[in-house]
Amino acid sequence: MVALEEALPETTRIADLVESLLTLARADEGRFDIHRERVELELLAREVSETASILSEPAGLTVTMSEPAHVAVLGDAARLRQLFLNLTTNAIKYTPRGGSVQIALTSHEHTAAFSVRDTGIGISAADLPHVFERFYRGDPARARAGGAGLGLSIARWIALAHGATLTLESPAGLGTHATVLFPRTAAAG
Repeated sequence: MVALEEALPETTRIADLVESLLTLARADEGRFDIHRERVELELLAREVSETASILSEPAGLTVTMSEPAHVAVLGDAARLRQLFLNLTTNAIKYTPRGGSVQIALTSHEHTAAFSVRDTGIGISAADLPHVFERFYRGDPARARAGGAGLGLSIARWIALAHGATLTLESPAGLGTHATVLFPRTAAAG
C-alpha cells in the first residue's frame, strides 16, 4: 500500500505530461477545436484569483486583484481558464515566501487585457526569448520548481487560438509581468 501511495504523485505527473503533449500535438495538426461561446472574463478572473489565493497560502504569498473590468470574449471558457491559471500558478511557483502576485483584468478602447504581475525571481534576458519553446527550462533555479517546460507553450497556443497575444516582461530579480491582450474584435461585448 505504501508503494502505491508513493507512486501516485509520479503517475499524476506523467499523466499531466502526456495530456500536455497531446494538447500540443493536436494543436499542431489543427485537430483541436475551440468551442466558442460568450465568456465573461470578469467571472473567470475572479475564479482564478480565488484559486490563486488558496494555492498561495502555503507559500506565504499575498494575492490581490484590482476590480476587474466587465468584458466578454468569444472563446473556449475551459481553455481560457487553463491559460489564466497557468500564468497565475507560474507566478506563485516562482515567487519566494513573503512576495506578492497581482492579477488584473482591464478594458481599453481597442483591447482587453488579463495580466499577472509577481515579485518573483524573474526570467533572465538570455532565457526570455525561449520560454515559449517546448521543454525549455533555462535557469536552474526555475527548473528546480518542477514542471516539464510545456505550460507556457500551451498558454501561448491558447492565446493565439483566441486571437490574443501573450507577452512576458521580466527584468531578472524584479519579477515577471505576463499579459494576455485580446483585440476588441475578439470581444463579445
